[in-house]
Amino acid sequence: MKIFRISLIISLLLTLTLSSCRQKTIRTIEKSDIERFYLDTDTSKGALSIEINIEIPVCFDNDKVLDSIRNNIISNLFGSEYVNVENDSLIHKFRADLKTEYKLTNEPILNEMDEKSLYSFNNEHILDGFSLLNDEHIYSYGINRYVFMGGAHGLNTINYLNFNLKNGKQITESDLFMKNSNKKLTELIKKRIVEQSIEDENIEPIKNLEKTDFWIDAIKPNGNFYITDESLNYIFNPYEIGPYYLGITEVRLPYERLKSILKPNSIVSYLIKKEKNTATK
Repeated sequence: MKIFRISLIISLLLTLTLSSCRQKTIRTIEKSDIERFYLDTDTSKGALSIEINIEIPVCFDNDKVLDSIRNNIISNLFGSEYVNVENDSLIHKFRADLKTEYKLTNEPILNEMDEKSLYSFNNEHILDGFSLLNDEHIYSYGINRYVFMGGAHGLNTINYLNFNLKNGKQITESDLFMKNSNKKLTELIKKRIVEQSIEDENIEPIKNLEKTDFWIDAIKPNGNFYITDESLNYIFNPYEIGPYYLGITEVRLPYERLKSILKPNSIVSYLIKKEKNTATK
């Protein structure tokens, strides 16, 4: 009788565990780590600072879709060689690899330097991976990375991934926009950069984009966008459309402004309808 009860309990626990992953939206787990790794016993010679805070997709009612999304995200966070690494070991392996690379790169230079040299090999790698839109149709994910390898400054970049939960594939511009719409989309992005400068009280308004330090010819759809209930938001990282000091440029494109170039039955159509219904209430 006791054996039967134990078996029943185990069976129930297994059922609960499996059924808990039968959900229509992506569920994630959070993984974090902070470490400061010194290059030498003499701590004044510098250190590698590592800070990682990420969400990893672990649950969805379609295993193939979940695997596709999870593998894409892991590849973008760490590299394709990490796809088959267990979730609990991902950060540990990435951190170990960063430390090995840091040591192999800088230790030979340190050994050749004069002992009295005051130079320090201070490096940083800060990585955040986070969920954005997460409903029954779309899952959006952001990756914010800051890397400093010495020199004048580090580099902060943000990249976004959007997934169709029907098939697990990444949503691209060709999935959203009609053919031959690139020119209109480009002009809208440029126009919105000017408009947003006027809307934002914290920055100087742009009167003429041609008279700024933006690289005008470089401003065009770049595939780096995230989807919200109200808009598509494009991100341009430093050096992409202008010099470093301009930083990261975000361009918000409300669906109302995109209607003429969006495919009629694209993956975001339901969001446009939802926005309309909300506006009429």
